[in-house]
Amino acid sequence: MKKRIKRDKEIKISLTEEEMKRIEKIAKKIGITKSRLARNLVLASLEDAELLNKLGLFDAIKMIEKIRERTLGTKKIEEILSHAGNA
Repeated sequence: MKKRIKRDKEIKISLTEEEMKRIEKIAKKIGITKSRLARNLVLASLEDAELLNKLGLFDAIKMIEKIRERTLGTKKIEEILSHAGNA
């Protein structure tokens, strides 16, 4: 028999209407609650982040962000790429 894991810690997050609709749609499609889907997504992302950290890539990402800020100002990379695509 599986031992039930106690899950009593909570994190509050805020979503846009569109983000919530996306979560509701997927949760309904696969037959789980929104909370369970959100937990699964967080845990999957956490595993990815732990792997990046283990590989030492967090430091590289921080360095790239610092270079981007110094050379491009405070623009987000998405803004820069969208302008580059329109050039």
